[in-house]
Amino acid sequence: MADPLSPISSRAADAAREAWGSFPALHTANSSSRGLSPGSATAWGLSERAPLTQRPPISLGGGIPDADTQPRTELLAAMERVLAEPGDAPLVYGGPLGYEPLRDEVARFFARNHPAAPTADWYLMTNGAAGAIESICAAFVNPGDIIITEIPTFTGSLRTMRGKQATVVGVGMDDEGLKLDELEATIDRLEAEGKTVKLIYTQPTFHNPTGLTMTLQRRLDLIEVAARRQVLLMEDHAYSELYFDAPPPPTLSELTDGWGVLTVGTFSKVIATGLRVGWVQARPEWIQAMVPSRFDMGNSPLLHRMLHEYIVRGDFYEHVERMRRLYQRKMQTLTAALEPYGEPYFDVTEPTGGFFLWLSLRNGLVADQVRDIAAEDGLIFPSGNRFYPANEPGEDGESLRLSYSWPRIDALEVGAERLGRAFHQAANGS
Repeated sequence: MADPLSPISSRAADAAREAWGSFPALHTANSSSRGLSPGSATAWGLSERAPLTQRPPISLGGGIPDADTQPRTELLAAMERVLAEPGDAPLVYGGPLGYEPLRDEVARFFARNHPAAPTADWYLMTNGAAGAIESICAAFVNPGDIIITEIPTFTGSLRTMRGKQATVVGVGMDDEGLKLDELEATIDRLEAEGKTVKLIYTQPTFHNPTGLTMTLQRRLDLIEVAARRQVLLMEDHAYSELYFDAPPPPTLSELTDGWGVLTVGTFSKVIATGLRVGWVQARPEWIQAMVPSRFDMGNSPLLHRMLHEYIVRGDFYEHVERMRRLYQRKMQTLTAALEPYGEPYFDVTEPTGGFFLWLSLRNGLVADQVRDIAAEDGLIFPSGNRFYPANEPGEDGESLRLSYSWPRIDALEVGAERLGRAFHQAANGS
């Protein structure tokens, strides 16, 4: 190996520096990457960095499961059992679909009410729900195709779609879900312009960011519109298991027996976001159509086998039930603590599950201003405009998204006090 300081290696370094030293990397990036930002903290599922204050920071930012619910001991025991088994299967490539016994268990729990009783061949394991959305777009979306989303919607999903060179068009929601008259009018307009509407992306259950759950009738009507217009439905149900009292309405896939629906799921919200294990659920022929566009050598067989061990020999089902009770208590704590500030400053509808409160601001309050004032007091959360395709809420007005999943109960109460002070300061200038 040549001495790094030898004349020969020095000349090579000089040549490389001369060629590339003043050449911006962005000029070399492909057209889709060049038009993208690196993504906000919210798009990556993180909280913004807290400014330096004398108060301990409290984050109502990322949708992250409560730290105390994460089953570290059981996951470690499951990992040890997997690695103690004879053979090399956990430590070599696992193939494009993922560990078959895990896919069977995912079907058994997450699609337990599905009329087709899906098995492993209905599943493609991915790098979280974000990887599932990316895989769907890679397989079925051509550059310039239209994906219709609810507005607002999760900013990370918007970034994924645009990264696959789709054009994102938003359609508003009301209290029952996606506005179908607006959806039909939007499809008519786009098709008249010669554009291809390929997918409708929806989070029908415990929507991120609004917490809204689409009614059963609206789900049925949406299915009818999508079928008549021959537009695929991409259903993201990352939060569907985190209901508080009664289970939510059936998934779109359950209602259609899987026809015309690609369903996205993940372990991120029911165990931990760091696992990065999610899936696409679809009829087997659609799963097979996705495999050719996969180039990542598959996901981790070690993690898949660990999760399978935890599900079949741990207390996964009881764990999910404990999370439901905990998040209901957290939601109630935060809404009760915020109640004194609601009348002058915001409107909110309590969700029936999931991680989020969506505050619609009153009396001319500006979300970014409230956010910035709160940050100076050590409270972190995103303003609502982050969740609109054009970063502009338009007729919806100003809003905030608060996540109650991560902080402890007492921190939620303190966070509400800090937010109340931020509202007062924004409204009164002091």
